[in-house]
Amino acid sequence: MSPMLVPRRFGPVRTLAVAGGLAITAGLLLISPVGPPCPFKMLGLDGPMCGGTRMLRALLAGDPLRALDLNAFALVVLLPLGGSLFVAGARYELGTARRLWPAGAGGAVSAYLLGGGLLLWTILRNIPVPPFAVLSA
Repeated sequence: MSPMLVPRRFGPVRTLAVAGGLAITAGLLLISPVGPPCPFKMLGLDGPMCGGTRMLRALLAGDPLRALDLNAFALVVLLPLGGSLFVAGARYELGTARRLWPAGAGGAVSAYLLGGGLLLWTILRNIPVPPFAVLSA
């Protein structure tokens, strides 16, 4: 086997199963009258994903401005990241990519930036004074 070729792990079946599961979840999210509770709310705080379910529901319903109002960080950073990780996973399963996350210093910097962004978003949206008060869910 050539070192440039990556053998298939599970092939397209697993990728299609994940895509089908995501489609079913999106459909259920659209018709569900309630969303799951947020554990941060029990502490009286807004977590990094508080409003994320409502954001996704608004986005699926075709209202991107409402989605941006509900959770801007999840819409602008986490949703594209999840989409790109899904594509990377599909490419990995098909054998056209070597890894899901960048290797080396680039991957480490990306992970630290993502973690720092989540922490900063959580802190900023819990500051109860303007202009940060509009960030709460």
